Amino acid sequence: MRHLKSKLLIAVLFSILGTASLAALPTYAEEEKDWGPTRETYSWDHPADKVTINSITDNPTLGDEENFVRVREYGTNDTYSDNVDIVPGKTYEVYVYYHNNAKASMNADGSGIAKDVRLRMEAPEAVEAGSAAVVKGIITSTNADPNEVWDKAYLHTNEIVYLRYVDGSAVIHNGGSSNGKVLSDNALWDDRGVLLSYYDNYLGLLPGCNEFAGYVTFQIKADQPGFYMEKTGKISGSENDYSQYISAHPGDTLDFKIRYHNTGTTNQMGVVLYDELGQGLNSIAGTTHLTTPTSNGDESSEALFGGGLNIGDYASGQEATVTYKVQIADDQTIFPCGEAVVYNLAGASTANGTIHDKVKVTVTRDCEGGVVVKTCKDDPTMEGCQELPNTGPAEIVMAIIIAVGILGGGIYFVRTQAKLKKLQTTTTAPKDDNSNNSGDMI
Repeated sequence: MRHLKSKLLIAVLFSILGTASLAALPTYAEEEKDWGPTRETYSWDHPADKVTINSITDNPTLGDEENFVRVREYGTNDTYSDNVDIVPGKTYEVYVYYHNNAKASMNADGSGIAKDVRLRMEAPEAVEAGSAAVVKGIITSTNADPNEVWDKAYLHTNEIVYLRYVDGSAVIHNGGSSNGKVLSDNALWDDRGVLLSYYDNYLGLLPGCNEFAGYVTFQIKADQPGFYMEKTGKISGSENDYSQYISAHPGDTLDFKIRYHNTGTTNQMGVVLYDELGQGLNSIAGTTHLTTPTSNGDESSEALFGGGLNIGDYASGQEATVTYKVQIADDQTIFPCGEAVVYNLAGASTANGTIHDKVKVTVTRDCEGGVVVKTCKDDPTMEGCQELPNTGPAEIVMAIIIAVGILGGGIYFVRTQAKLKKLQTTTTAPKDDNSNNSGDMI
């Protein structure tokens, strides 16, 4: 009969894993035995007469100890399983059981004590869509037969994810003084492995019998990098919303906006934005402003239009916006009579890739019979163009006040008509085959 402490340990394990852990596992292609090596096995009532690890096939709590690596979603009471479907953004808990199956009677002379007992883990950093990540646990002991045993669990996904070990999450659980000890992150994943024990001052030594058994848990986060970038613009001073289509004239000033958003579950470091102004579009110095989670529209450098503007680091969910002004060149060579189309291109670059977006600017120069139609703005001396009298500052201010008083009603009428017209017409331009109507997503 086993020691009384064995019964207590069984009760503890039952309370942690639950009887549901003995239920049938999901049916995946990998359901066949994914542990090794093939070794001599034992039963709960007939333990081994030698030091051997995880070789009992009818453990009342775990079942077959050869299947000693299992996974579940962290923070849940789900059953630990060999196969788990993972979702980006969620964290998963890996469970690794260890047990020296030697008879308790062999501990007295030391022949039943496993020496230099270590656990090391293996797992990939990334998982392709439609495949599974193999999480492998290897337990070694210098005097065990065999010296090394291993088991696998599988993390299935329908989309690309990156697996990230949660630092400081590896903890040993047992009934001894090492219970609750946080294990070395580096040692857990290196070639030798981290030392296991029952007593905190006897690292690597594990007596035989189930009362000295235990398990290790740690967390893995399923990450998915991703970001969104959108480029929009409008005519400066207009009431129009920002759009990816602008209709303008030579000499007009345009407002542009680039919006970056970290949509993934990972931090993105050193994000770079850049902008390529189309022919005839000239940036206005001093109008480039960057808004981030830690700044509010601070003036930024003109690197945006050169090698790229580094806007810093962004945690999941954070975003940044760059705004700037551009003037359309009043150049008949670039913009002759009629319509000309120019594109303002933008890009966002991270360690996870680069995406682009653009704004289509249609520039119209009014002409009659191939001759440019001039306006008072072009030539204030033209007939019918009125100029303010050349008076002093005080007279000019007064003239303006009078003009505003006289024109107040007219301005109200014009604005009202503009709003009515805006309501009657669509605000969305038809999509152009050569344009990108929305930002790309990664």
